[in-house]
Amino acid sequence: GARNEIFAARPAPVLVAFMGFAGTLGAGWCDYVVTDPIVCPPWTVRSEVRAERRRRAKLGEQRSQPEMQEVGRHEMVERTASMAISDSSDSEAEANIDSEHVGAAGMGRAGRQGEWAEELPWDFGELDPEEDGLHTNELADTHRRSDEAGVNDWVYTERMMYMPHTYFVNDHRQGFREDEELREVQTPDALWLAEQDARYKMRRELFPQLSDDVFIFANFNQLYKIDPTLFRLWLRILERVPNAIIWLLRFPAAGEEHLHRVATEWAGPDVARRVVFTDVAPKHMHIKRGRIADAFLDTTECNAHTTAVDILWSGTPVLTWPRHEHKLCSRVAASVVCATGQGRAMVVSSADEYVDRAVEWATQARHEYTYDRPSALVPAILEPDVRTGYVKHRICHGPTMDIRLQLFMARDQSRLFDTHRWTRNLERGFAEAWRRWVTGEDEADDNDVECVGHELVAEDCALDKQSRRKAQWSRRIEQRIADGLATATREQRTVYAPRGGSIWILDEDDGMPAQTWVREMLGW
Repeated sequence: GARNEIFAARPAPVLVAFMGFAGTLGAGWCDYVVTDPIVCPPWTVRSEVRAERRRRAKLGEQRSQPEMQEVGRHEMVERTASMAISDSSDSEAEANIDSEHVGAAGMGRAGRQGEWAEELPWDFGELDPEEDGLHTNELADTHRRSDEAGVNDWVYTERMMYMPHTYFVNDHRQGFREDEELREVQTPDALWLAEQDARYKMRRELFPQLSDDVFIFANFNQLYKIDPTLFRLWLRILERVPNAIIWLLRFPAAGEEHLHRVATEWAGPDVARRVVFTDVAPKHMHIKRGRIADAFLDTTECNAHTTAVDILWSGTPVLTWPRHEHKLCSRVAASVVCATGQGRAMVVSSADEYVDRAVEWATQARHEYTYDRPSALVPAILEPDVRTGYVKHRICHGPTMDIRLQLFMARDQSRLFDTHRWTRNLERGFAEAWRRWVTGEDEADDNDVECVGHELVAEDCALDKQSRRKAQWSRRIEQRIADGLATATREQRTVYAPRGGSIWILDEDDGMPAQTWVREMLGW
């Protein structure tokens, strides 16, 4: 809630934030936030950036030795590609600057709030959240230099408690089992046919005027999440796909008239007529009728959160764009989508790719009809024709149906809907946070710096700066986790928690190695 003054008084030794606000609290008294590497990339987290500064400072000291100079960072980059980056003096300058900020790191818990308050200015003005919050001329000059590690960017004052798969929890597997009887009595092929029949039946009931070849895009978020830039993208999609509609909710009802007016002004009446509204449905019906949509177009400034999980449970693909690195609420849908194992098909990285992927889904969709007599062994969903006695099935094909098949048939095995696994992983994180507080390992130690390099490799040379940064951070963290697991006991293999840094919870029951999912999640 909004009772932050209680937490500012530190009523417990360890304070953890979760779900209450989709972003940083910007407060030195909050120790951890439960997140995952997609919604809060480590290069936006203060403790991780500070650890990187200390690492770079120590590497700079090593490179000052003659035997290290021939394999320094900048010499290696010059051999692998012709790239313009800062010269080796940058590392020395940053090391000198960094020493001013890390000198008090060992002062203990009592000094953390004072140190943080001194470093962060309280008069933010028009500060860009992706720019460094330090305003001295010297640091401003440093920030303008090319910095492949992103050491001048941080947003989150808290340390992270990084969950595997996704930080977002739900109980859909326990709470919404409306088709359980069908699953028990049918083969997989028959179950998939029954699901398509249920979609076809509900579609005809809700949109009886639509022809069967109309592709239904949908978004069930509150209308305040639709910003002008996004709405223009949606209208571009409708212009390129004449046989498509976008289905929105009267959430609130006053928004319908306004959006229709704007759509008419921006794209003309023909497109505006294909922006269709219905009333908000009760929760159970909302989840069931989510299957009617062919694809869900996510809002990009503030994503669908619970709504995205509802839609994925119904089997409908979600197209999302994690628009901002610094903004947690714009990355939540990417997190939950990736937890289904189908993230590559549903997450894009630009506005143009968002439009093109939606158009591709719609234009490649097709359907056919099959006919058979109803079986006495399986509950009927569609009514047979009164004259012929045959049932007409609408069988759909295309990219969205391929994704839907995977989502629907594998949802009981999906990490997104495995609440018990999620709970076990969170408990490991809580246990580690408490252990660190008891032992004092929650404070950084300048003498305990991991000097794992993350130099550029040849493959990075074709990447833009943002992608290179992701690749470098991913390799460094992956290597650190691998090194830690190599010497860890079974009890220690549940978490990776460097002193004073974030807690990385490792899913020991997962078939995917910890380094693999870290690499996948940091790729977004």
